[in-house]
Amino acid sequence: MKPLTQALMILLAIAFAVALSLTVALLCLSYAQGLPHESVDTGGGRLPGQTDTRLPPLYETDPPAILPPIDSSPTESEEESEEETEPETLLPDVSNGLSFVSNRNGTCRVFGIGTCIDACVVIPEYAPSGERVVSVDSGAFFGCSTVTAIQIPASVVEIGELAFSACKNLMYISVNAQNAHYRDIDGILYSKDAATLILYPPMRAGSELTIYTVTTEIAEMAFYNCAYLRAIYYTGSPEQWEAISVGSKNYSLIAAAKVFYANGK
Repeated sequence: MKPLTQALMILLAIAFAVALSLTVALLCLSYAQGLPHESVDTGGGRLPGQTDTRLPPLYETDPPAILPPIDSSPTESEEESEEETEPETLLPDVSNGLSFVSNRNGTCRVFGIGTCIDACVVIPEYAPSGERVVSVDSGAFFGCSTVTAIQIPASVVEIGELAFSACKNLMYISVNAQNAHYRDIDGILYSKDAATLILYPPMRAGSELTIYTVTTEIAEMAFYNCAYLRAIYYTGSPEQWEAISVGSKNYSLIAAAKVFYANGK
């Protein structure tokens, strides 16, 4: 009897262990069904036929009843950042290489073209030395064939004789509107009151020019080798035209046809 009793006890123990194992297995299976399955990292993605069932949580807390609209407009900080990173518009720089002479009083004058090779010469208001540019010397740009346009700043109070004469490719002269002594009218250089016509650019486009009775003087070489000029329209009478003081070497002016409108009509 004793051996039989021991055998039964062993069988009962085995049965109990199996039942306990099954119970634990069922509990683990039930818990596992409520959890997302982890995909197996094989080093090359998912296994063939394997589906990743992981879903990231949409909200850390309960979802809101109404989702706020998406505002795509930039915030103030973003706008400031864009303004800071936006490239600046580059403005035309003054010409480099022009030759200046100091007046030893905080001002200077343009002496010549120097080493400047710009086609459009922009005379600065201040020289590289920091001195204010107040004048252009006589003959400073005389005969410069590379110059096609000239810009004169407000600071210039005096332009010497023949300063821009014989520049055979010059097409246009502009003067800062704030200049108190000079002006340009359609690219032609005049005194501020237009009483003196200083220079008609030789390569200026157009074959005709109107001169008003306010102009009483035409500077020397103001009309020198003007390639396209063919006719002058004068708002005064022939007698008024003859009274105008005309400097020497204005061959193109003399050669152009004259049309007179007496009394400005």
